[in-house]
Amino acid sequence: MQLTARQTEILTLLKAKSPMTGEAIATHLGVAIPTIRVDLRVLTALELLTSRPKVGYSYQQAPAKTVSADQYATPIKSIMLPTTEIRQNATLEEAVTKMFLADVGSLYVVDGDGALVGLISRKDLLRASFTSRDAESLVASIVMTRMPNVITVTPDTTIKTASELLLRHDVDSLPVVSDDDPQHAIGKITKNRIFAYFVQAAK
Repeated sequence: MQLTARQTEILTLLKAKSPMTGEAIATHLGVAIPTIRVDLRVLTALELLTSRPKVGYSYQQAPAKTVSADQYATPIKSIMLPTTEIRQNATLEEAVTKMFLADVGSLYVVDGDGALVGLISRKDLLRASFTSRDAESLVASIVMTRMPNVITVTPDTTIKTASELLLRHDVDSLPVVSDDDPQHAIGKITKNRIFAYFVQAAK
């Protein structure tokens, strides 16, 4: 598996100085902790780092397992998750309830024909809850990020490419749309799903 530039930088840092807390690593790199959270999880899953509570992360001298290039090139259609959808005229209150009950990080907003018109993330709902006093009067179409500003992928997109898009655009979920109909979401790929895939592959 080819590591990203930031993951390589984290390994180099911890080779020179271990252990370090996540906060210390982020400070050294000049980024926020959420920015490197996925990197630390991947490096730990690959056994390039070890992690101990209240101690921090340490470089592991002899990693036991790796992920092959073929696994990194796997199409996301083999690991994508089902979508959780909501109508564009649904209220903010309905969106919050559906996200909570489905335990997902994003909702895909569809019109009356089932076409994807936008995406609502937890950040969108949190922001809207602070700016609106009446959740029943605010509808999904106002809160959502609208198409074509939503980054999408197709079933044949590789795990490597999807990972790069998730990190580059700092989002937790990408709709997987049909090759024949780019307005039809047939699944989704998330940071957590890719992380789980790498953990399983490393085993």
